[in-house]
Amino acid sequence: MTNSNITLLVGLGNPGEKYASTRHNIGFSFIDSFSIQTGFNLGESKFDSFFGTISKKNEKIIAIKPQTYMNNSGDSVKLVKDFYKIPPEQIIVVYDDLDLQVGQIRIKGDGSSGGHNGISSIIEKIGSDKFTRIRIGIGKPEEKSMTNKYVLSKFTKNESKIVNNINSLAEKIIYSIVFESISFAMNTFNSKIQ
Repeated sequence: MTNSNITLLVGLGNPGEKYASTRHNIGFSFIDSFSIQTGFNLGESKFDSFFGTISKKNEKIIAIKPQTYMNNSGDSVKLVKDFYKIPPEQIIVVYDDLDLQVGQIRIKGDGSSGGHNGISSIIEKIGSDKFTRIRIGIGKPEEKSMTNKYVLSKFTKNESKIVNNINSLAEKIIYSIVFESISFAMNTFNSKIQ
């Protein structure tokens, strides 16, 4: 028996001050913004994550920031999914994307990991790729060999302003998916530079 009125919202990143505000942690900052905008506390530590819940219109949204490091994000997601019996289709994952410009958002319903280790871990652990993704552009380095260093670098001052603009839309984006539809959210937020 699955829970049809629970959505699991996952922001991907790495724990610790060292990684705060880096490109790879844009999922964490998005979830932080959502919690501030909606007024719920994300401070509880359980399921190997920072954890919080909010209820609205008979829907419960569970938000987590896995503390397992990016490559093992699926461990935390599986714990919450199994405990609350949440179907994959009611999971939303927010993460960074090298193939999108800073300021671009892509929302989609399923698909491959696209080489993202956090997404690969989730697909492997929950045994499904049928979850919603919110990909947020972080740009890419000029040299592919610089990718690892690049994703762990901080945004420039101008890029930070753009990222803040995206994060300011967190509540609208999540609620459009939960209370409208993925297609509505895609038509509203995809492609545009925020």
